Amino acid sequence: MDGAIEAGVPVASYAWGVRATDEGAGGSGYELLEHTADVGIRSWGPTPEAAFEQAAWALVDLLDIRGEGTGEARAISASSGDAPGLLVDLLNELIFLHETEDVAVSGIRVVRLRDDALEAEVETVPLTRPLEGTVVKAATYHEVRVDRSPDGRTEAQVFLDV
Repeated sequence: MDGAIEAGVPVASYAWGVRATDEGAGGSGYELLEHTADVGIRSWGPTPEAAFEQAAWALVDLLDIRGEGTGEARAISASSGDAPGLLVDLLNELIFLHETEDVAVSGIRVVRLRDDALEAEVETVPLTRPLEGTVVKAATYHEVRVDRSPDGRTEAQVFLDV
């Protein structure tokens, strides 16, 4: 799952509303949404885990911290009363990891997602270039939602304070 929109063109150079899809992952993807003073992410996938992973990749691309290669596996845990809270917590943990350790992300996998807890593995690599992405303060609860259809397909939406 590389999440690339177009070979050689970083996400930061695209206008809002861009979509990144990975047809090989059962139709997973994400798009960035416009909102006054915020940036939104709408992600989708065949499972809740895939939709959460796509939201995380959208954040990584927005921050311009996508790395390559094998790195250090990092565990991220979150607990909340519901799936939207888990999504917000996952994204805020990624922001915290990037801000405190100045790392790039080369892999994201949601290992376990329950009603009240999430476990993910994030592969980090050293950040070796200047950042050109958007500064994100936090994921917010404003209009956050996680919708699951009867067949398991999941769509999530979250807004980021920038």
